[in-house]
Amino acid sequence: YKQTLETVIADENVDMIITIYLPFLGLKDIDVAKALMEIKAEHPEKPVIGVFMTKNEFFTKLSDMKVNMPFFMYADQAADGLNRLNQQRLWIERPEGKIPCYDVDRAKVEKIIKGSLAEGRAQLTTLESIDVLQAYGIRACKYGLATNEEEVVELGNSIGYPVVMKMTSKTTSHKTDVGGVVVNIKSEEQLRKEYKGLLERLEAKGLLEGLEGVIIQEMVKGNREMVCGIATDPQYGPMMMFGLGGVFVEVMKDVTFRIAPLTDVDAEEMIKSVKAYKLLEGARGTKPAQIDQIKETLLRLSQLVNDFKFIDELDINPLLISEATGEGIAVDGRIKVRMEEAKEALECSCGCGSVTCGCGK
Repeated sequence: YKQTLETVIADENVDMIITIYLPFLGLKDIDVAKALMEIKAEHPEKPVIGVFMTKNEFFTKLSDMKVNMPFFMYADQAADGLNRLNQQRLWIERPEGKIPCYDVDRAKVEKIIKGSLAEGRAQLTTLESIDVLQAYGIRACKYGLATNEEEVVELGNSIGYPVVMKMTSKTTSHKTDVGGVVVNIKSEEQLRKEYKGLLERLEAKGLLEGLEGVIIQEMVKGNREMVCGIATDPQYGPMMMFGLGGVFVEVMKDVTFRIAPLTDVDAEEMIKSVKAYKLLEGARGTKPAQIDQIKETLLRLSQLVNDFKFIDELDINPLLISEATGEGIAVDGRIKVRMEEAKEALECSCGCGSVTCGCGK
């Protein structure tokens, strides 16, 4: 064992070593382990792992000794350990990356959130959420708010059919659960019919109270639905999320996370690390997605969350990939803030009322 290990360590083509002990070789396991640790002490430059397929008593003895290398019962555990060590090496060697700063309308976002807080709402409405996204330069569908049938029709005619109709409410955030989203409306006649039907459904469910109106959106054609946003971890804070979206987000769980704020390297790694990346590249003849634009979307979201640290939840689901242009377009948005933290952040002691107050008071 000693001679073999020393020879392998001296080989410049070997980076990591697993030494396997089997009990039928006629050597005592603990003696072999001591010999390995002596060699490891003389050669700390390379990782050495011991795999000892022996009795549990061996590991009990090790627990009372001062060891300088890890020991495992099975080879697959050792291989997994070395793989994780290599992942850490790659992480350390990766480019540092840069955190870009985009020109955004922070004042508009501040005003929207203040309006929500004034009404005692932590959850922004769909319309408010989309307005926030657009204020930070995130591509969203062309849209408008209508509060009666004639406004609905006027918007539909100006945007152009087909359109999507979505309820926006101060009391109901999950629109699809109550039949509050109607897609592929192809004419003015159908739009009038669907609008009346929506009001009837909401009245039957007792949900008319809190209804702001309906959002009429352009209908973006595309079958590739992604999701991006943030979730707040109690230990690490805001975690940026990206992956396969739509109805598959809960089932497939093809999502990845990074701690905010993101660097450009983080954003690119997130996009390329999910299995759905092959769909973005343009599988089966579909138009390749604009990866740089999707990357910028993630970076702009990261800037939003970093500017307004009291944002607790943020979802763009779906971020629909346009078959015409390959753009990632925010079709729907949902934002929730931590109310007490938001109130405190939006009230400067100097009375200027700005989140970004630099007065120093």
